Amino acid sequence: MDIIDNLKKIGKDWRLLTLVIWMLVGIALIPYPNRYVNIIGILVFLPFLVFLMFLFLLSLISKKNIFEYPTWKIILFLVISLPIMLLISILLIILYAISIITYFFFTSWFIIYACYLAGKKIDTKFYKLPKVRPFLRTIFFFGGLIVALLLLYLFILAPSLLDLSVLSETPVVFPWYLNGVYILVGGVLVGLAIVCIAFMFKKSFPAWFGPFAILVSLYTVFLVLKIYLGLVDGGENEVGPIWAYTSMIIPDMIIIIYSLSTLMGSQAEFLSKRFKRFGLDTVLIWLILSKVAYEFIHYFPYKIFEEFHTPWIFALSYLDNDDINLAKNIAVLAFFVLLLIIIGVYEITKYGKQQKQLREEVDEEVKQLFSPEPIMGASEEIELGDKNEMVEDTSLNVNNSKNLDDDEPFKAD
Repeated sequence: MDIIDNLKKIGKDWRLLTLVIWMLVGIALIPYPNRYVNIIGILVFLPFLVFLMFLFLLSLISKKNIFEYPTWKIILFLVISLPIMLLISILLIILYAISIITYFFFTSWFIIYACYLAGKKIDTKFYKLPKVRPFLRTIFFFGGLIVALLLLYLFILAPSLLDLSVLSETPVVFPWYLNGVYILVGGVLVGLAIVCIAFMFKKSFPAWFGPFAILVSLYTVFLVLKIYLGLVDGGENEVGPIWAYTSMIIPDMIIIIYSLSTLMGSQAEFLSKRFKRFGLDTVLIWLILSKVAYEFIHYFPYKIFEEFHTPWIFALSYLDNDDINLAKNIAVLAFFVLLLIIIGVYEITKYGKQQKQLREEVDEEVKQLFSPEPIMGASEEIELGDKNEMVEDTSLNVNNSKNLDDDEPFKAD
């Protein structure tokens, strides 16, 4: 599998592997439903954030790949990164904010792209079955869309049909306005399906959209649950129940690992073309940094800023962890819906152009095969061949006649 091969590339570079493990450990610790473990996670992430930002800035000005530096230099970077970053703390805060925003984009991009690749892979297999291909691809498209819409509808009904209070110490009540997310995503999927049907009249049928819609609906549930848990996860001494921690941390781990593996594989070439100034090491460090900053801002104890008398620093003590978590989850959802529309329309249009180009190439080959020019050429060759045979026959007859003339005196004797 491509993902396994790409992850092996990460394992071969101990520097990158160390950063990934450091990140995963922090991601596992910082949201854990225990205040002491939560604080350990913060202490794990704090120097890591500073170190990542230092590596990112260094990768921008260095002509050498960051992951090719010797061990002693990496250790030196880790030691000197903290004092250097303190000197440019204002720039650091700005870059952290930018990294969090780019994580919204990164997450949505990789998830939607993964859904597209999964649908395209299944559709490609159907192409190898010419006898049942039209039937299977039609069922594939419309069946996938119907299943996706049914899933979204069931997610709306689920809170009223199922008693989820067994998973929590308090009754589970889903806010009604979260159903609007399912309706919005369902509307986007229907709109994209209409675009697909329009392309059917142009002899282009993107059947991959069926499983794509199902995977998108499943990820939508994950985003809605994150928003819901951000709403109910209140209290200064409570991080959240263990079931909520488990249900969120596992998909998060899978998403970030998949994103890293994609950067090491199919997206590496794409990014190198689009961002020629940035090397792959810079992009990888920025992705890890954005994920760490995204998690860190939710659990950071902002009350410690009350001890500072500088006005702009003291103002940070008014930040609320739950409000920040809710805001970033809503931002991820907004980016997801926006990119779902953009990437969906782009891939459908791109698929249509590819099919059109393929048909034109096939038509050109057929036209060359059955055009009159090759036939005229063939007839000329046949005529030329006949003439050559006639010439050879004539010369043979002449030679035979000469031989007969030579034999006649011999016979006369």
